[in-house]
Amino acid sequence: MRHDEWPASFDRVYTEFLLRRVVHDLGNSISGINSLSDYHLRSGVNDPALTESLTLIRESAESSRELLIAVGNLLQPPEVEEELVHVQTLIDETAKALSLLVPRSAKLETTGNGQPDAVISVVRGAFLRKVLALAAMELVDVRVPSGSLKLGWTLEGSKEVRIQFRSSVRSGSKLAEQAPEFLADLSRGMDVVGVADDGTSLVTMIFPIIEFE
Repeated sequence: MRHDEWPASFDRVYTEFLLRRVVHDLGNSISGINSLSDYHLRSGVNDPALTESLTLIRESAESSRELLIAVGNLLQPPEVEEELVHVQTLIDETAKALSLLVPRSAKLETTGNGQPDAVISVVRGAFLRKVLALAAMELVDVRVPSGSLKLGWTLEGSKEVRIQFRSSVRSGSKLAEQAPEFLADLSRGMDVVGVADDGTSLVTMIFPIIEFE
């Protein structure tokens, strides 16, 4: 049987298996690099150049470890039940994962902190995965992406929260057109609106507020 004749479920199973092995083995290697460089720094190094090099190695290893943790979390079986979540916590968690995965050539911005927090009902893990998928839709076909990705939220009176994902990467993807159907199962009470204008795509997720903090 040729590769293009394999069932889609088989492709998914072996791809997930390979990814889990890569995450596991790289995680072990990076942990060793991190621990060894940290040990030598704590032991005291008299050479300033060596100290700087070890510090850079440790910081790079820590960034790689955080990226692997994020990838490992994405490979976990998805949740199906909604839970009550603080909006700012949800934005912070998602922005951290985005910052590990978005290329440095594209600017990542977050907004919303500083206003009164609110609680919404959402499938938390699915929200993270799907916002990362929105970013992937914009970035995957662009060799050196530029422009910006913005994730933020605003209160609309005392009844609604609007979470917005905006892209000015100009990738040519159909983000605004496809997002409403793609995001529809994040919450039973949510509405999704997608708008595209002059190369900028804006996806707005409208959640009813469960309670204020």
